[in-house]
Amino acid sequence: MRALGAHLWLQLRLDVREKGTLLNFYLVPLVFFFAMGAVFASIDPALRAVLAASMTVFAVTMGAIMGVPTPIVRMREAGTLRTLRVSGIPRRAVLAVQAVSAFFHLLCVSLVIFALAPLAFQAPLPQAPGLYFAVVAVLLFASIGLGLLIGVVARDQAFATMLSMIVFLPSVLLSGMMFPASLLPRVLRWLALALPATHAVQAFDGLAYGLRTAQNPALSLATAGGIGVIGWVLAIWKLERAADIQA
Repeated sequence: MRALGAHLWLQLRLDVREKGTLLNFYLVPLVFFFAMGAVFASIDPALRAVLAASMTVFAVTMGAIMGVPTPIVRMREAGTLRTLRVSGIPRRAVLAVQAVSAFFHLLCVSLVIFALAPLAFQAPLPQAPGLYFAVVAVLLFASIGLGLLIGVVARDQAFATMLSMIVFLPSVLLSGMMFPASLLPRVLRWLALALPATHAVQAFDGLAYGLRTAQNPALSLATAGGIGVIGWVLAIWKLERAADIQA
């Protein structure tokens, strides 16, 4: 446990110096928040009403899907995973450290967006702040689970980037964070149901803001959590299976 704590502390310190971490977890989400927040606030009052939630979905999805896989692939390519295992740190603990680190950074940027949305764009606060952050927590869990799975499955960094884009772009375009999902063809709406971002948007609207939604918001929240469980289980299984094969 002491070695795991030391590894986590080291990872958090390294994250501060890593340009990719700052780019994926902070810089791009916050620049997008200010740019698109100004657009949303000026063209559609309905989008302003859920601005903090929409931008949080974008920030979490980008950070988890684009930012989490690359360090895992990099450690595997450099032989760091094998070195850590020899040192007595199991591979699943390495996943846990990456997940906790990503959770910390993405929670921080989510708090920044939540605080700045009313100040910068006069966006209303959610009716149920507690449920708002419950949805944030489930979204973090689910998105990080998918990010871990991509990192474990990808054979190299280029493949990880491709898989990340395959998940990230539909999450942005089909989830309803940019425009109402009802405008999409039925096939794309069904495809979007495989993404935690889609269910998070529904849960934010229905549970935190008290808005009418196309799906049961509580069921959407549970579905997002279920997607996260699947991602975590598959990531751990794949990593342990790879370790057994190498052994």
